[in-house]
Amino acid sequence: MKNVLNNPQYNIIAVIIVEIITCSISFSANFSDGSLKTTLIKWTPALIGISTLMIYLVSRLLFKKLNWLITLLGIILMFYAAFTIYGTDFSQTI
Repeated sequence: MKNVLNNPQYNIIAVIIVEIITCSISFSANFSDGSLKTTLIKWTPALIGISTLMIYLVSRLLFKKLNWLITLLGIILMFYAAFTIYGTDFSQTI
C-alpha cells in the first residue's frame, strides 16, 4: 500500500483528475458579471492544482516518504475552494 501512495504517477494523475473536477464545479457557479475578477476566481482551483504539482515535484527531490500528504492536502484545498466558489452568491458582491 505504501508503494501505491508514494508512486508519483498515481499522485500526479489524482491531482490532474481532481483539478478537472473542481474546475468544472467552479465554472458552473453563477457569476453576475464577466469581469476580470470572476475570471480569476474561476481559475482558483486550477492554480491550486498547479501549485500542488510544483510543490509535490520539489518535495520528491527532497524527501522520499510521505509525499502523498502533499497530494492529499492539495486535493482537499481544491475541493474546498471549488465548493466555496460554487456556494458564494456573487450578486451581492461589488
